[in-house]
Amino acid sequence: MILYLRRQRGATLVLIAVAILALFAIAGLAIDTAHVLLNKARLQSALDAAALAGAKALDQTGGNTAAATAAADAIFALNVASYPELQSAVASGLGVTTQYSATLIPFSPGTAPAKFVRAAVTGFQTTMTFSRVLGINLLNVAGTAVAGPSAPLSTVCNIVPILACGNPSAPGPLFGYTANEVLGLSQVPGNVNSSTSLGPGNYNLLAIGGTGGSIVRNNFAGGYQGCGTIGNTLQTETGVAAGPVAQGVNTRFNQYAAGLTPAQYPPDVINSPAHQTALTGTTASGLYENGTLITGATGANPISFTWAQYNTLENAGPYDTQPLPTGTGEFRRREVAVPIGNCSVQANGQSQVPILGFACMFLLQALPNNGQQNLYAQVLEGCDAHGTPSGGGGNYGPHVIELYKSAGSPDS
Repeated sequence: MILYLRRQRGATLVLIAVAILALFAIAGLAIDTAHVLLNKARLQSALDAAALAGAKALDQTGGNTAAATAAADAIFALNVASYPELQSAVASGLGVTTQYSATLIPFSPGTAPAKFVRAAVTGFQTTMTFSRVLGINLLNVAGTAVAGPSAPLSTVCNIVPILACGNPSAPGPLFGYTANEVLGLSQVPGNVNSSTSLGPGNYNLLAIGGTGGSIVRNNFAGGYQGCGTIGNTLQTETGVAAGPVAQGVNTRFNQYAAGLTPAQYPPDVINSPAHQTALTGTTASGLYENGTLITGATGANPISFTWAQYNTLENAGPYDTQPLPTGTGEFRRREVAVPIGNCSVQANGQSQVPILGFACMFLLQALPNNGQQNLYAQVLEGCDAHGTPSGGGGNYGPHVIELYKSAGSPDS
């Protein structure tokens, strides 16, 4: 009997030892799993930031994949710097693979024009600690992130206070306008680009954030932080307000008056007279430069300085004004978001004009001091703006850069 009890006690001790080892193994596996998930989250966060940076650079450079790759790599390295394991892996050669596609679904690497960015890492190995007793020494962690432009914005913020009259019967988002078209936005009577115009006393100016010349001046300089929404209305500002319009617009060209300063409203980095067009007149037949009828931004009789040339200069330099933070310049100040309105309402005095959509425009030249000239601009395919995506399709107009689900990947 005593011998039996001793044997039973010995078997119990063995079972307890095995159970303790199993509990340690399970606890160790749980700790290591949590460690892997933490590294996974850190890696994904760094990849999300890299994809967004790459997509933003791609958008701002007109599809320069080399610039986008450099931006993605730099932001990825910056984000992993706080995490020793990821930083060590990067120091040992771990890098981001960036690919570019013209479409989101399907994401087709190498297609042009490049609009969407995919940043991926597949070779990051997390070292196990407690799980080694189970024979698990390393575990691979992968991640993928995709970013690119949103659908055109239904709500756009920081708009300029002038209206482009659109055709309600034409398709959105540009309602009759086309990319690269050159416009004389009506600051004086006779806007040849509009099939309809606002009523007497209106010159397509908008009263946003208030009324009066000082409000118009500050809003053209970039002071309006509010938003407009498709389907809502904007109130017109009566009168030509020639001086305030010129004073506000010209801050973007490094010309200051009426108390406006570079500290408040930095100029664009590309702003010299050599880097502007010289449109001189508007007639019923179109826009003129040095006596020549302008038929488009490209092709026959092109304007002398286009957004494409501006974009090349901005990406490569040299700049007319040193960019921030060492100077006063700021990139893309000559790109503005302009509301497109239904001018068929024939407003008389201050009236509410329905918003059809929004267009991105590049300001071609500064205004003369007396302001008695149209505000000339080139319609852009799109621009990075602030607002709310519409959820629809289309490639034109203001947009934001956002993350997307990577098709077929559980990582993004």
